Amino acid sequence: MHTLVSFLGRSERPADGYRCVRYDFPDGFQSQASFVGYSLVRKLRPDRLVIVGTAGSMWDQLLTDGAEVQAPEGEAEALMESVDEARTSQAQLDALAPLLASVLDCDVVLRAIPEALDDQGQTALLSALVEATEGSNQLSLDITHGYRHLPMLMLMAALYLRSLRSHMEVRGIWYAMLHAAEGRASVQDVSGVLHFADWISALQRSELTGDYSKIATLIADDEVADALRNGGFLETIHRAQQARGLLKKARARLQERPLQGPGALFQPILERDTRWVEHQRLDQRQRAHAISALERGDFLRSALYGYEAFVTRLVHQQGEKDVNKQEVRQDAKRAYEANGSANPDWWAYKQLRGLRNVLAHGNRADTKEVESALQSPDTMRAKLSGCLDTLLPEAGNP
Repeated sequence: MHTLVSFLGRSERPADGYRCVRYDFPDGFQSQASFVGYSLVRKLRPDRLVIVGTAGSMWDQLLTDGAEVQAPEGEAEALMESVDEARTSQAQLDALAPLLASVLDCDVVLRAIPEALDDQGQTALLSALVEATEGSNQLSLDITHGYRHLPMLMLMAALYLRSLRSHMEVRGIWYAMLHAAEGRASVQDVSGVLHFADWISALQRSELTGDYSKIATLIADDEVADALRNGGFLETIHRAQQARGLLKKARARLQERPLQGPGALFQPILERDTRWVEHQRLDQRQRAHAISALERGDFLRSALYGYEAFVTRLVHQQGEKDVNKQEVRQDAKRAYEANGSANPDWWAYKQLRGLRNVLAHGNRADTKEVESALQSPDTMRAKLSGCLDTLLPEAGNP
C-alpha cells in the first residue's frame, strides 16, 4: 500500500478565497490547486492520503479546493468557524474524511495533531503517523505546509518508520517552492537527504563491527563494493591478512574513482577507518586494530589483537622473519615468559594475557588485577589502555 502524508498549514483566509496555483513537477506534470496535497494525489495516485494539521489548520480549504465535495448543510460553515477559532475537532475531521475519499479515489485519513513543540507533542505526532500509515509498504511525504519545525519531524518520522518497518520504502519527500509573481510553484523531491542518513547508519555499523556490507550497498562501483564487503567479512573473522589485500584494492580504486553525491562526504571517514592496511608490519596493523576496538568499547577484540600484536613484536625483536608461523610465535612467547619478572613490562603482559583468557574463554580471573578490570566498562577500558600503552608504545611502532 502506498500512503501519502501531507501537512496542512494555517494562514488568514483571503476575502476571495485561498489562492489557486499551478504546481509544476520535474517530469513536466502540472496541476492546479490551492493545497499541494491534492496535486500530489493526482501525480502519485496513492492508495491512502493522510493529512495532518492542528486545530487551526485550513481544514476548510480541503472543501473549497475540491469543488466536487458536497458537505451536508451547515457543516462547511461550522468547519470554517472552527478553523477561525482554532478549535477544529477530530470528530469533524472524521466526518469530513469520507467526503474527500469519494472524490479523490483513495482512502483519506485526517488527523488533528498538537503543535509538537515539546517532546510530548513530538512523540504524539510520530505515534499518530505510525497509526495512520499502518499496513503501508510505500511512503511519500509532503513537507510544504505547516509550522517550520515540522519538516524536521517529518524526516524523523521517515527514519523511524523505516526502522520500525523494514519493508518500508520512502518513495519521495516533496516540497513545493512558491513563485508568487508567476502564480506557480515548483515541486521537488528532496528525499536525497535520506541518503545521508543511510551513510551515517552504515558507517556506525562498520565502526562498531568492522562489517562493511551496509556501506557496500550504497556504492555503485561493484569492484569497490565487493572488495569492501568481502574484506570486511574477513576482518570480522580475524583474517586480517587476507582482508588487507581486498581493502587496499578498494582504497586504490577510490583514489582513482572517488565516490559521488553523499558518498563523497563520507569517503574520508571510510579511508580513515581502513588506514590500518597501509602499515607495513603485522604488529603495526594488529596494534591499530586493538586501539580501534578499545575506542569503540569492543574489549574482546582489543584484548585479542593487543595480545597478538605484542607476540608479533616479540618475533620481530628476535629477528625472525616468518611472523605468522605458529612454532615461531610460540618460541618467542616462551622465551619472553622464561624471563618472567625480569622483563620491565611483565606486569602489563600478565594482565593482558589474563584479560584475553577471561574475555575469550569465560574463565575466572586468576589475579586480583584482572578481576578488578571486570567491575565496569570504565575499569576495563582503563586496564586495557594501560596494558596497550606499555606493551605497544606508539614510538615503537614506526
